[in-house]
Amino acid sequence: MNRSVSDAPHKGEETYQLLEQLDHILKRPETYIGSNRPCREEMWIVDESNIESPKIVKKEITYVPGLYKIFDEILVNAADNKQRDKTMSSIEVTIDQEKGEIKICNDGHGIPVRKWAQDDSIYIPTLIFGKLLTSDNFNDDQKRITGGRNGYGAKVTNIFSQKFTVETCSKEFRKIFKQTWTNNMRDPQDAIITKAEGSKEFTRVTFIPDLKRFQMDTLDDDHIALFKRRAYDVAVSTGCKVILNGTRIPIKTMKDYILMYVDVDEKEVVYKKFNDRWEIGVAKNDHTKGFTQVSFVNSILTSDGGKHVDYITEQICPKLVEHIKKKTKTAGENLKPMQVKNHLFLFVNCLIENPEFESQAKKQLATEKKNFGSTCLIKNDQNFHKDIIKKTGIVESVIDWLEHRQDAKLHKQSGSKTSKLKGIPKLDDANDAGTKNSINCTLIVTEGDSAKALAVAGLGVIGRDRYGVYPLKGKLLNVREATTKKMTENSEISQLVKILGLNYGEKYINPSDLSKLRYGKLMIMADQDQDGSHIKGLVINFIHCKWPNLLKHDYIEVFITPILKVSKGSEVISFYSMPEFEQWQSSTPNWQKWKCKYYKGLGTSTAKEAKEYFSNMERHRILFKYESIKDDLAIQLAFNSALSDDRKDWIKWHTEDINQRREQNLPMDYLYRKDTKQINFNDFVNKELVLFSKSSTERAIPNIMDGLKPGQRKIMFVCFTKNIIREIKVAQLGGKVAENSAYHHGEQSLTNTIVGLAQNFVGSNNINFLVPAGQFGTRLHGGNDSASARYIFTRLSPLALTLFNKNDEPLLTYLNEDGMSIEPEWYCPIIPTVLVNGAHGVGTGYSTDIPSYNPLTLSNNMKYYIRQERERQRQLNNPTSEPRKYSDVIKLKDLIPWFKNFTGEIKLLDDDRTRGVTNGVCAKLDESTLEITDLPVGTWTQQYKETVLEVMLHPKRNDIAPTILDYKEYHTDTTVRFVVKLSHEQFTKLKAAGLHKSFRLQDTFKLTNMVLFDHNGILRRYKTAEEICEEFFMVRLQMYNKRKEYMVGTLKSQCTKLDNIARFIQEKIENVIIIENKKISAVIDMLVERKYARDPEKVWREEAKKRFAVELATHVVHEDTDQLADLQLKQEDEENEDFHDDDKNQKSKTTTTSNHVDTTYYDYLINMSLRNLTKERRDDIVKDQKDKHDKLDALEKKSPEDLYEDDIFNFEAEYQKTIEKERADEMFEVAHPTTKKAGGDNRTRKRQTAKPQRAETKPAPHGKRITPVIDPALIKKVNEEILKRSKEEKTVEDKKTIIEYLVKEGVTTEDISNIMQMRCREKKKIGGLTEKKPAETEEKKLNGTIDENDENSNVSMMLVDDNDKVDDNDNSGLVKEEITPKRNAQRTAKEKVTIYLGDNDDEDDDSIIQGMEIDDIESDYMGSDSESGKKIKKVNVKPKQPRKPKSATANDATSPTKKKTTAKKNTVDVPMDDEKNNDESTPKNNKTEKPKKPRAKKESDATPKKETIKKEPKKAAKRPKPADSDDDDDDDDDDIPILSNTPIPTKKPRTQRTAATKKSYHISDDDDDEDYL
Repeated sequence: MNRSVSDAPHKGEETYQLLEQLDHILKRPETYIGSNRPCREEMWIVDESNIESPKIVKKEITYVPGLYKIFDEILVNAADNKQRDKTMSSIEVTIDQEKGEIKICNDGHGIPVRKWAQDDSIYIPTLIFGKLLTSDNFNDDQKRITGGRNGYGAKVTNIFSQKFTVETCSKEFRKIFKQTWTNNMRDPQDAIITKAEGSKEFTRVTFIPDLKRFQMDTLDDDHIALFKRRAYDVAVSTGCKVILNGTRIPIKTMKDYILMYVDVDEKEVVYKKFNDRWEIGVAKNDHTKGFTQVSFVNSILTSDGGKHVDYITEQICPKLVEHIKKKTKTAGENLKPMQVKNHLFLFVNCLIENPEFESQAKKQLATEKKNFGSTCLIKNDQNFHKDIIKKTGIVESVIDWLEHRQDAKLHKQSGSKTSKLKGIPKLDDANDAGTKNSINCTLIVTEGDSAKALAVAGLGVIGRDRYGVYPLKGKLLNVREATTKKMTENSEISQLVKILGLNYGEKYINPSDLSKLRYGKLMIMADQDQDGSHIKGLVINFIHCKWPNLLKHDYIEVFITPILKVSKGSEVISFYSMPEFEQWQSSTPNWQKWKCKYYKGLGTSTAKEAKEYFSNMERHRILFKYESIKDDLAIQLAFNSALSDDRKDWIKWHTEDINQRREQNLPMDYLYRKDTKQINFNDFVNKELVLFSKSSTERAIPNIMDGLKPGQRKIMFVCFTKNIIREIKVAQLGGKVAENSAYHHGEQSLTNTIVGLAQNFVGSNNINFLVPAGQFGTRLHGGNDSASARYIFTRLSPLALTLFNKNDEPLLTYLNEDGMSIEPEWYCPIIPTVLVNGAHGVGTGYSTDIPSYNPLTLSNNMKYYIRQERERQRQLNNPTSEPRKYSDVIKLKDLIPWFKNFTGEIKLLDDDRTRGVTNGVCAKLDESTLEITDLPVGTWTQQYKETVLEVMLHPKRNDIAPTILDYKEYHTDTTVRFVVKLSHEQFTKLKAAGLHKSFRLQDTFKLTNMVLFDHNGILRRYKTAEEICEEFFMVRLQMYNKRKEYMVGTLKSQCTKLDNIARFIQEKIENVIIIENKKISAVIDMLVERKYARDPEKVWREEAKKRFAVELATHVVHEDTDQLADLQLKQEDEENEDFHDDDKNQKSKTTTTSNHVDTTYYDYLINMSLRNLTKERRDDIVKDQKDKHDKLDALEKKSPEDLYEDDIFNFEAEYQKTIEKERADEMFEVAHPTTKKAGGDNRTRKRQTAKPQRAETKPAPHGKRITPVIDPALIKKVNEEILKRSKEEKTVEDKKTIIEYLVKEGVTTEDISNIMQMRCREKKKIGGLTEKKPAETEEKKLNGTIDENDENSNVSMMLVDDNDKVDDNDNSGLVKEEITPKRNAQRTAKEKVTIYLGDNDDEDDDSIIQGMEIDDIESDYMGSDSESGKKIKKVNVKPKQPRKPKSATANDATSPTKKKTTAKKNTVDVPMDDEKNNDESTPKNNKTEKPKKPRAKKESDATPKKETIKKEPKKAAKRPKPADSDDDDDDDDDDIPILSNTPIPTKKPRTQRTAATKKSYHISDDDDDEDYL
């Protein structure tokens, strides 16, 4: 039923109310000022109880938000006046706690004292303070940086006050205004206006808050402290002088304000005023309290932050994350900016135009950063970021937090003592494991499943109650450098922890704590080779890193097996190390008669042998005994990435010790002797594990002579010996290499190496040694797009046959492994191929990075050196003769990095010739079109498209506009062409910034890491490419001397043999010689009587074997022979012969005459075919005789320099022929052939013609090529590095070794972890931060390798810290560096050349770093690392002045310390039985010398006198000359300084070395070695 109006309730009973706005504000204050009820909250307040100065502390207080807000409104109004009047200098704040009165005054411009234009009854001050919704901030078109916005502000303060008075003096209107409001702004008094006579301008607001409306009676201490803190805020946000209760607040800068908050040293606070609107301060924060910030927007305290705070943190945190990830790879892998943010205490004071807030409380800024009206580009200020990193301690705080978080994650995966385990495959658990007898149980950890089978077979002897077996998948993770994520995801680590019952939170301090484990012992059963040693080390490192105390309780054991066995009949001798076998060899005559069997792995042993091993546990079980802190140090040295420099010294000093033993004929030191029962960790690292480190370096760094790594050299060896000149499948070639060169690594690695040797795209090889017949990869994907090895073919390149002359092969030093002759130590090409194709590799402590150079430039320089050597020889032998005249003039050319078919520019910096840039090619087609026709070397086409152009076209972030409009692709597999469209504005902008930089067409490179093995097998650091050329030429020319000598001897022997054969035939025809029906002895006597020479070729081979220390023909591999089978048959025959010595002796008697003349020397005559007596055959022999003599005469007339020059000319001709053929092939495109018929002589043949290549793939002819400009930032960085290096050279003292450091600190076992961290920090401070190469994968960041077969991506100890990169910045005058000889006991050079006593290369083990075949690390081919897509860093050096070769002895070329040989060795005659006294082919007076290192031309007035100096015999190892050396050789820079800054001691006999002078990481006392003296 409807009710009428008269039915409405009375006025007092009405439910709906209409409130005036003032009443609404009083009734609902939370809408305008916040709550009017007291609340408890943590707030920043001023604490004046501090004795030194007031502090701002966070304390829980009781306050009313509304009361705090009305105070803040008046204070912010005063601060806003600073923006209107820049001359304003002070603000006075007076708080009378007893009266409850607050007074705020500023001395800026006063409020205009005039009437309002819209109502002349209202003055402007009345309008502002007494009328709601009035303000001068409503015009949004006006950009303002004040705090007011909504028109409430001071009015709400008036409304919530008992009394509110405003006073102002306006200089403009010369009036003073005063007005008072009472009763919550309801009762305004009349305004009092007076004239301003000489008064200063001001505005003062005095108010008494209506405390009852805030449920208060008086102003308490909490509110007073809060108000005072706001006064401090205004002091810093405005920069004005603030007087609080008559006392000036002592704050001058924001840094002073920050120090009131944080209890740190002033140096730990980073502050900067970026511009007039932005001030930023950063300090370290307690991360447990979360992110902390104090920020002001137009003097308003934004206690909840907002967009302005996010704007700053988004620029700071990512930079910190980036740095932390570089500093600690293990902890910072998954670090996020938000996590770093919690460690920041951020201070922001900014001015924002027309700010918007989330509410009237104005605690949080809502304005988007694009509307700030200004910018603060912190990300571009590198110094600000560096200060945050270095000074605040934030980085260290984050790292500590990460480490604690990692520990917590690991603890969740701890094991426990349980009797049964489930879910661990391949574990054969001990029956007593986890029981009360668990302390007596031993877990045998084996290297792979085959080793497990061996161990299980042995368990049949010792039982399974107390022995368990668990196989590892290759190499264990290096937990010292691994992240927690990798450790938790690594199944082997997790399973091993559970099997052993290890607890990450347990320390295992006492031996009784072993009872808490499932196994009381851990036995490592790995191969006895170097990789096995590495696996042992990784297991030890795992235990030492997480539970170091276990090592002190004899927790780890090792089970050793023979690495080699020799047998003769029923007698068998086992050897557990190669030095032991070598000693047996030297002490056993006719050791070759013994049958040798190498045990490459545990899988080689049979089950029967396994039972024999386990039956003699006393011999095979070796206990690891902890002795001292030196054991901890040794493990740290081997596996801590921060100690890479110390590992260099470790390897070097170990090599020095070996060399001294060899020089003094002392036995080699080795671990596992017949009576060895236990070893310490220090000995294991310094005697066994160091061999693996040396081996990894040998396989990663090439030799200066051929530029090949061992895997590459094996391939070339098989190709040369098998004469692979016809196409063969890559897979088949890989099989031949593995069969004939003792290759022990993976097949995939080998085929990748073969593919790499054949690649010829831009950035790979300047000269490919193998021909790519098929898809061997292109520049599209950097070679990773090659076809499978079973589909592609290859063969030797004609250029390779020209570079590696077959006449050098008999003179090379061939290695011997497994009883078979394999590849030489190095080949000797005619130009330094290491510079032709470059070299890149990473080993233990060392890496190398050498660019490629133009082969023709290198051949030109070799010809220059040849002519200089000729001139030197002329001045030496006949100074008065006329210099030789040439039809052309050859000058020494500068060596600039060069890449075949690269059309870009390679330029060195003017200020630093060890740095440079490679520039791609771009051209301007029109005002909005750019053409890119080449990329920097090492940047592949597809990679560039995905990482540069696609990102520019489709930015990852939506708020970033595309840089380009579109692009088109016209490239082929060999060429590059992108056509890029962009707006005219963008084109202009990018051009101003540099088009090459903007499109990433400029890449930098260095030339500070040219490390190579020299011809003696010593690692050296070369400062320039010219230096490499000089040393190469020195050795190469000496090889020509030897080659001529050998070839002359060979031809003479052949001539003599043909002479004897011709005479024998003639005398036989004339019946002067009758052999029919005569005894062999009589025939031999007759031949001797008639002065027939013994077989000249056989005699020469014997002489050459002694003279050149080579055994001829042993290195030749024939296609139809199986060396392994022949070797086995030979050993069996020799074994059988041992049981028939009498028959053998009788047989030998039948081959000699009564005068003991060996009849075999005359077989060449006696066994001659009757066919040779025919006229035709006789004429052929005479013709051959004449040809041989002619060849001999021609050869004797040539000097070694002539031979060298002929080879150079042949190479250049072949090279030009190859280039012309390649260019001809490029002129046509075979994709569109047409077929035409051509007839002739009734024959029909088809001829293919091709259409010209499409023009769109070529650069546009009208394009204007852009000249590249070097990035100014790069130049600035280079100048800083030069300055830094110059300072370091003057101030850095000799580097402390790790041993010296720890001894000085007096460390204990418990302190080892902390000391190592201090050491790491010290090294980084000394070494400084260095550039890191781009990481190819996360695994490669860890250890430079990836195991394709190991899903756990195990990490080896061989780490190349991007800080080591390895010595990229270390170029302080280090010309060469003696580092480590390439020697290993398992490989011996067969009949090595006496003057080449450098040690041999080792390749015989399945050496795996990180579970991957080592050749993957090498990349094992020359050119770029196509598999990883790594950019090639190429550099050149400042050109040298022309050098003139100086005289040198044979040993000058082979020994940098200039050990001398007698002059007699310089000239060698070829002795024959009948012609020893008649041979005049080599004049005795001709002083032909071995080449010297090429030198710059000098005036030479006299013949050098050093030819008459008696020369010392050459020694195997190079040593620095003593200070008192009287060697007057003037070739001073053949003495090579060691890279280490430690002084080089004078060489002394081993017996004279003291502990103070012995620089070695073998930490045991010298007394331990007395038994070797």
